[in-house]
Amino acid sequence: MTTKPKITSFGKPFSYLKDPELRRKETSDSLLRIEGALFSGEHFEDVEWRNINFVSCDFVGGYEISLSACVNVTFTDCNFSGVLSWGDTLDVRFLRCAWIGQSVMYGERHSKNTVFESCDFRGTSSDKNHWGAVGTHGEALFINCNAKWFNLDGNAKLGLQGCVLEDVICEPSRKYGGSHVTIENCKLRGLFRMAGGGTLVQSLTIRDTVLENLDLFNATVKEDVVIERVRGGTLKISVKEGARNFVLKDSQIYGDANAICSVYAGAFNTLLIENNIFGGGPGKRTGIGGGFEPGDKSPQPVLTQSLVFRNNKIPSLRSGRLNAAQVLLEGNAIDSLELQQGRIGSLKIVGNTISRSVDFTNTQVKESNVQSLANGQAKLEGSNIKLN
Repeated sequence: MTTKPKITSFGKPFSYLKDPELRRKETSDSLLRIEGALFSGEHFEDVEWRNINFVSCDFVGGYEISLSACVNVTFTDCNFSGVLSWGDTLDVRFLRCAWIGQSVMYGERHSKNTVFESCDFRGTSSDKNHWGAVGTHGEALFINCNAKWFNLDGNAKLGLQGCVLEDVICEPSRKYGGSHVTIENCKLRGLFRMAGGGTLVQSLTIRDTVLENLDLFNATVKEDVVIERVRGGTLKISVKEGARNFVLKDSQIYGDANAICSVYAGAFNTLLIENNIFGGGPGKRTGIGGGFEPGDKSPQPVLTQSLVFRNNKIPSLRSGRLNAAQVLLEGNAIDSLELQQGRIGSLKIVGNTISRSVDFTNTQVKESNVQSLANGQAKLEGSNIKLN
């Protein structure tokens, strides 16, 4: 990486890193600054690094650095390559640091206030099996960072602020109890994935962000998914049942050549979709539905208590197989509407502009209030919905 001198040539600072107890006896843990050192080939195992500033250092190797803890430590303009373990990271900051290639570096599950600011994470292969991975099994915050072909993790709490990410995975592991994830003012290019059966998200909030492809397919979410003031491509929010609330507001979702938006309504207790613009043309639907199984003759408990579409522009809305207590469509501009094969307690469709077809095929409701539609506009085969 460089021709910097090895840390072994740094005398007392090297001794203090190897033997923290010696350092306490001689310096009372006063701040230690180490600048321009190469860490390579020397083992630091089961020791605690505390009150240290590393400046312009290079950390290279596999498994040689395996600390018990890293406390009140700052890394400035440092480079990392290899497999490194910091133990529990408490009040640790990485400023303008870089990770290259298949580098793996984690803090353990009790990590808190671990911040990566203005850092760069660069994988060297689009093969996900060879991506790098950085973060903690506890809490991690990334501010103004750039990443491509990398895993960024905070397995208890993850924050992304002002980052530019391209083809990045953030998949909090259920092994660590799930993560509260907040993404603000970011640009998510390519695929941003939080998917798979092993992914557990306690809550997800995305605000003021541009994205191309958000994938949560088959992940587990315990609490809320909130997406506000987002602009960009596709959303795949087909998570497992058991989440609390879904909110999509004040956003512009244009899709790509294959898809626009897919949300499994049966996974959420309530859904609010308000003041959004959805793109798409013929054959490209915004799909928000699911939960009722027409082939299952046994009693099916209500999955969704409330589903509200308000003041959206949607060329083609498919909200089929709903299993919901209440469904409201109000003030939307919709070209074509499909509301098929559902079981709905109260259905209210009022004040919308629906320019083309409406399909209620095989949908049963307990009560309904549906705005006036043009003659022949609605398909009602197998449905008990009464039109005004």
